[in-house]
Amino acid sequence: MAELIEALAGRRARRAFDPRAVPAETQELLWRAVSVAPSHGNVQSTRLLVAESAAVRATLLAALSEGNRNWAPAAPMLVALGSMPDHEHADSYGEERALWSFHAGIAAGNLMAQATALGLIAHPMAGFDEAGVREAFGAPGELRILVVFAIGFPGPAESLPEDLQKRDQREQRRQPLDRLVATDRWGEQHSQPARDPSRSRRDGGKLGR
Repeated sequence: MAELIEALAGRRARRAFDPRAVPAETQELLWRAVSVAPSHGNVQSTRLLVAESAAVRATLLAALSEGNRNWAPAAPMLVALGSMPDHEHADSYGEERALWSFHAGIAAGNLMAQATALGLIAHPMAGFDEAGVREAFGAPGELRILVVFAIGFPGPAESLPEDLQKRDQREQRRQPLDRLVATDRWGEQHSQPARDPSRSRRDGGKLGR
């Protein structure tokens, strides 16, 4: 029986990073993984914003939530992934659908899988001020930021605060397939959330701006 490829099954959003730089040729493989992501009508609306200079990194870090600022500065690479909705051809779908975010999601999945295959962590962060991220790069208002990645080689868990060590070492849990897949008919089990929505947000994830 075929197995899930290791880059999918083995991906983890760890927070402990080694300080060594990610080589340019390795970075290019990440960008190429995004470039080959499919998009409806081949619109290719996804964009990557790489914080390289100290000034841009500092501004981008300031736009992250307080919880993410507790660990993300250790990552040698900070990369925002966004999309240009105006590049989409919404009228060709027959209805208004935010396919730009779907396209960006596929591209983000490609980036994370490629990073894992290269022995890297690519930790996606949703806790950030979108306008602040755009400001860091001088990006236009029409660019929608979907996620900011902290990317680098894995480091020792001991470099993290104790609470984050525990979070990083927790067993990964996934929805059982009988909740995930509805064949022919929706059942009560398909409405079960993986996590209690009322407990999903933590104080550390709130923006501190």
